Amino acid sequence: MSNDIPPLKDKVFSPSRTVWRTQMSKGQYTPHRVSRITCIVNEFLSEKLADFLNGLGVIVYIENGRIARKVIKSRQFGLPGEITTLRDFPVDVFRFTVPRENSKDVLNHIIDIGALDVPGRGTIYSQDLMEFCKEPPDINRDFLAEIKCNDYGDILLHKLSCVVCVLSEPGSGELMAKTALDLGICVPLVTFGKGNDIRDQLGLIRITISAEKEIVRLVMPEQDSESIIRILVEQSRLDRPGRGFIYQTPVSMGLLDTYLKIGKQKYAASIEQIIAAIDQLKSGTSWRKRLDAEHQEKRTGKSLLPQDNCEISIISDEDRIEKLREACLKVGARGAISARVVPLTGKGEEEITSNMIRSAISVPADITDNVIDILLENSTIKDDTTDRIQVLDSPAAYVHTI
Repeated sequence: MSNDIPPLKDKVFSPSRTVWRTQMSKGQYTPHRVSRITCIVNEFLSEKLADFLNGLGVIVYIENGRIARKVIKSRQFGLPGEITTLRDFPVDVFRFTVPRENSKDVLNHIIDIGALDVPGRGTIYSQDLMEFCKEPPDINRDFLAEIKCNDYGDILLHKLSCVVCVLSEPGSGELMAKTALDLGICVPLVTFGKGNDIRDQLGLIRITISAEKEIVRLVMPEQDSESIIRILVEQSRLDRPGRGFIYQTPVSMGLLDTYLKIGKQKYAASIEQIIAAIDQLKSGTSWRKRLDAEHQEKRTGKSLLPQDNCEISIISDEDRIEKLREACLKVGARGAISARVVPLTGKGEEEITSNMIRSAISVPADITDNVIDILLENSTIKDDTTDRIQVLDSPAAYVHTI
C-alpha cells in the first residue's frame, strides 16, 4: 500500500471471517463467500436491467429510492451570480449476490448495457461478504458468454467505502444530501425505512422520535471516509440522543455517478469528465484525498469511531421478519432498519408473490456470532430459497450512547 493511502484500521481482524470459521466448525449451516452487487439506476433503465438479470438467473431485490443533484441556474435579468437548488430524481436500487469470481464480469455487462460509464446514468458497486441461504448463488454462464461487452477494468474504482447514514429527524436526509454534494463526495442515494434504534431506550422521550427513518448512502474513496464520517456526525448532530447513527462498509470495486451538478457547461469538458479521466490516469481515487483525518480526530474526539462492527442484512417474508428482529433484540442487536423490497426471480425460477422485507443491523463484533446463531435458529433459509442472511464487515461506526 502506498504511503499516500493510509489505512483506516488494521485489516487483520475481520468479524465476517470469524463468523465463517465459527459456523463451518459447527457444521450445521454453510456460509457462502459471495459478492453483493448494488446497482442504482434511473427508472427508464430499470426494465432493461431487469431483463438482463432475469436471463442471468439471479434472485434480485429491488428497492425504490431517490438521488439528489445540484441544479445551478443563472440569476434573472442578467444579474451576476448563480442560484443553486437541490432536485430529486427517482431511482430503482437492484441488489443481488453472485459468486465472487464472476462479480467483475457481471459488473462489466451491466455497465455496458446501461452505459453507466456516462455520468448521470447510475452507480454500480460490489461488496464481498458472507451469505447464508438455501442454495449458493449461481449465474447462467452460457447466457453471460453470449452477450459481448467491453472490459471496463481501466475505469472501475477500488478501495471504496459505502457510508450508511440512518437519520431520525424529518427532512434531515435532504440536509445530509446537500452536505455530500457540497463536499463533492458523490451522488447521494436516499431511501426510507422503519427502525427500532435507541428510541426504545429513551422512555417518555421516545414519543418525539419517529420510527420512520431516512437512509442516506454515500459511496466514496476509502481514504477520505473516516474524515467525512466525522464531518457528517458533526453537521447532522448525530452526537445527540435519537438523531440517528452512521456506519461504513467496504466496497471491493465500483463505478460511481459523478454527475453532481446540472447546469450550463462553460468549458469543453465537464468537471465530471475531468474527474473520470484523472481517476483512469491515476488508477484509482487516492489523488482526490483532501481531508485531514488526524485533524478531524482531534476536533471530534478519538472515541468517535468504534472499530470492528458488522452489518448483518436479513431478507425474509414480511410475516417472518418481525420474529427475526425480536430475536436480534434478545442478544443486544439494536438499530435494525427495515425497508420493503420487490423480489425478481431469474428465468425458469418460481415467481415470488409474497411481500419481502430487507432489514439491516449494525452490531459490534463481539456479539456478531450470537446474533447469527439466533437468526439461523429462527430462520427458514433451509426451506426458502429467497431468504438471506448476509454478514459484511463494518470497520467504522458511530451511534450515540445513552
